[in-house]
Amino acid sequence: MIAHQNVIAQCLQVVQITPSDLKQILAVLPSFHITGLVHALHLPVLLNAEVIMLPSFTMKSMLDTVVEYRLKELLLVPPILIRLVRDPIVDEYDLSFLRRFSSGAAPLSEEIIQLLKKKFPQTGFKQGYGMTESCSCITAHPPSLYDYKNAHAVGTVVASTTVKIIKDDGTEAGVGEPGEILAKGPQIVMGYLNNDKATRETFDQDGFLHTGDQGAIDENGIITITDRIKEMIKVKGIGVAPAELEDLLLGHPKVSDVAVLGINDEYSGEIPKAYIVPQNGEKAGHDLGMELIAYVKEKKVRYKAVKEVEFIDEIPKSASGKILRRVLRDKERNGERGVVVREVKAKM
Repeated sequence: MIAHQNVIAQCLQVVQITPSDLKQILAVLPSFHITGLVHALHLPVLLNAEVIMLPSFTMKSMLDTVVEYRLKELLLVPPILIRLVRDPIVDEYDLSFLRRFSSGAAPLSEEIIQLLKKKFPQTGFKQGYGMTESCSCITAHPPSLYDYKNAHAVGTVVASTTVKIIKDDGTEAGVGEPGEILAKGPQIVMGYLNNDKATRETFDQDGFLHTGDQGAIDENGIITITDRIKEMIKVKGIGVAPAELEDLLLGHPKVSDVAVLGINDEYSGEIPKAYIVPQNGEKAGHDLGMELIAYVKEKKVRYKAVKEVEFIDEIPKSASGKILRRVLRDKERNGERGVVVREVKAKM
């Protein structure tokens, strides 16, 4: 249940850290998603900004529109940002007038961030962190943090909001210590309609939203998200963040897209498995699978090593760009598989 006051509060929070030159907003994201609802339909009213709506999305239609209106800032999701650095059609356009990329809804890998910086050196980068339950942003980058060196983080806490980082033992984390992110503020929504149980589980008695995300806050008040707590892979009881391995594999030149999940293992409890969409022209098979397994093994400690690779045509994602891991799990259970390559254990 999202109250009018939640949306109003969020708009007032975001406008404080919005550059004064943002007078045109490209509405690429779905309006039924919280980011589109707030940042494309409501915030522009407060900013007195023009909204350019795309009736349907293609890279060509988006780029044509960006060039026609010479937009300075683009609010996009990671799948589109990945295409901006990898799709050949982008090279057909002069985008030198761009000044900022804004991202949200899902994590963006460090490898893609660096490719954006290289391809568009005149730009800065900002992102917001939140969810539907926080009516969009809990944190965001203020203008002073638009440098790409800060792009891996999700910015600082927005106005009138309190954030706590809670460790596994229930105590508050110190500077740099990871734990679950809890947030309280006027943008936090009322709860779930006709679902008191879910409301009690997500919003505690003190009014804090339990995000289910793991993160840490540094000495400058900048927050970094490490992963979803429920999506952590437990290898011999040690937590492995899927996002860390996804970021690494996205940096491999033969990988177009990737998702990492934990699969059951008799010895380790769980082990990481990578679902890979190869780059165009790359053959999905044993050789490429073993190359990617070796690539991760070389760059990560042993317990984080990917033990199995499955090549698929597309990573299932929501409209906002979040990986739909449950879809991959369902396919695994139902025996729907692509080309699978496993690391063979040496026999003693």
